[in-house]
Amino acid sequence: MNIKFINKLPHKSNNILRICSVKTANCLVVNNYFDIIKLSENIKTIIKYNPEINNNIIFDIDKLSSRLIDVFIYRITQELYKLNKYKTQKTINNVFFFTRKYYKKRQNIIDIVKSANFARDLINEPSNKMIPEKFAEYIKKYFKGKKNVNVKILNKNDITRLKLNLINAIGGYSKNKPNMIILDYKPKNFKKTICIAGKGVTIDTGGYSIKNVKAMNNMHMDKEGACISVSLFSNLVNNKNKNRIVCLCPLVENIISNESIKPRDVITAYNGQSVEIANIDAEGRLILADTLSYICKNYNPNYIIDIATFTNGGKYCHTSFSYFTTNEKLARYINNSSRELGENILRMPKWLEYMEYIKSDIADVKNNNFNCDKSEDLMASLFLMNFIEKKYRNNWIHFDIRMVNTINKLNVADGYGTILKIINKI
Repeated sequence: MNIKFINKLPHKSNNILRICSVKTANCLVVNNYFDIIKLSENIKTIIKYNPEINNNIIFDIDKLSSRLIDVFIYRITQELYKLNKYKTQKTINNVFFFTRKYYKKRQNIIDIVKSANFARDLINEPSNKMIPEKFAEYIKKYFKGKKNVNVKILNKNDITRLKLNLINAIGGYSKNKPNMIILDYKPKNFKKTICIAGKGVTIDTGGYSIKNVKAMNNMHMDKEGACISVSLFSNLVNNKNKNRIVCLCPLVENIISNESIKPRDVITAYNGQSVEIANIDAEGRLILADTLSYICKNYNPNYIIDIATFTNGGKYCHTSFSYFTTNEKLARYINNSSRELGENILRMPKWLEYMEYIKSDIADVKNNNFNCDKSEDLMASLFLMNFIEKKYRNNWIHFDIRMVNTINKLNVADGYGTILKIINKI
């Protein structure tokens, strides 16, 4: 998808979609965030049944409220996203946004959309095309030669040697062995270190806690956290962020083999705690537990952000995802940033006393089957918190993202823009 601002409309064009606040002929009404959500959900249908609109689409947003411009562009381009890579006949949308008033002031939103599309391309890669090793090789090649960026790939032997045992327990018994991507951007005279951890399960069958057919259908997308993380890293590097940014992504396949872990196996994590594997389909929190422990031990972070598809537990409709933090200042950043791009986000309660429920009868902690109904997103967060040293916990954010979109059957990286804005505000 090619995206561009224009400040002149063609004299004669039948492919213009006009956006306004009052219902008039040939004009789509937008007055609030929800209007944009409804329009974005229907935009492909509008285009499909309007024969005069081709792949060069012009949105006339000159009369749109200033506060809605970024939201409009972000949500509309989400729905227009396509993955053409494996099609013999490729169609590329050229999307233009006409505005005289904001022509020079809004280039940043185009940058965000293009970076988000990089994440989307990775997320939607099929599992046979993007196994852990190929994912790691692609990222290593992508960042080769980038100034101030060091790329390190941990392979199966490295993961075993370092005793990243939870990562190895999930991914080590697949034919396609686990990898860990470590990207480290160090600008001169940086003052803060921000670490980003992204869940990278390139296919999730549930292991011996096997999923049903319907639940397994989009599980090549269970690497979304890792894909968003490396794309965020790329954007921050390209825009010369003033902080040190470290991005760590464990990459595994969660499948069944003769040696795969079984329910109620006990594994010793990187931080030395024993973990009862109560549910192998709760694998993302396991690989992130080792990753977060590794971050605390090796990087002395000022802030930690992890991004994962965990619970699929959207509380309201299909338009929201959730986050956990104990830091009120960061919570305000998150809420304000989400409104800037029309991404609805819900905060999980900071009920730290509920960490009592992650204790296991046979090990130090367990990864599932908590005695706390209808709160899987909170309990997964508290499980992760257990693997973060206490001195770092107040500057940690966990994002439980999910494919909230139900119209575009491709994954459109919900939450990408919000998280990017938060990191830039830190």
